[in-house]
Amino acid sequence: MPSRRGSWPAFWLVSTSGWPPEIDIYEGFGYQSYWDFDRHVAHTLHIGANGTRYDQRGVTIQTQQAYGLSGYSQGFHRFAVDIQRDYITWFVDGVETYQSVNPFRGFRFYPIMDVAVKTDGAYDDGSGDMVVKSFKIYSAP
Repeated sequence: MPSRRGSWPAFWLVSTSGWPPEIDIYEGFGYQSYWDFDRHVAHTLHIGANGTRYDQRGVTIQTQQAYGLSGYSQGFHRFAVDIQRDYITWFVDGVETYQSVNPFRGFRFYPIMDVAVKTDGAYDDGSGDMVVKSFKIYSAP
C-alpha cells in the first residue's frame, strides 16, 4: 500500500449492471488525518441502484490493535472477500476481519484496483504506489 498522505488506494468490486452496488475489499483513506497506512483497513458495502447510493455499511479497523496485523505499506499482504448467498466475509492475511449480511443476491461483480488522490496540500511525502503481486478470482457455478 502507499504511504503518501492524500493517497486513496482501493481494491473494490462493482456490479456488472452498474454502480452501485459496490464492495470495497480494501480501502485506504490517506486523506484523513487519523489514517495510518500500516495499521488501518476499511471494508465497505455501497447499496443502491441506477447511480444512486442510498445506504452504506462497513468498518474501519485498526488491525494491529484488533488482530496483530500491520505493515501494509512495507510488504505484501493478502486481502480477500468471500461472497456467499447470505453473508459477505472479509479477510486480511487469512484472518476474518468483518462480516455482513449479503444485500446483493444475484449480482455479478468485476474487480477494480486503483489509487486515487484527494488532497489540498502537497502530494510528495512517502510513496504513492500500490503494488499488486498477484490477483485471483474463484467462482462457483
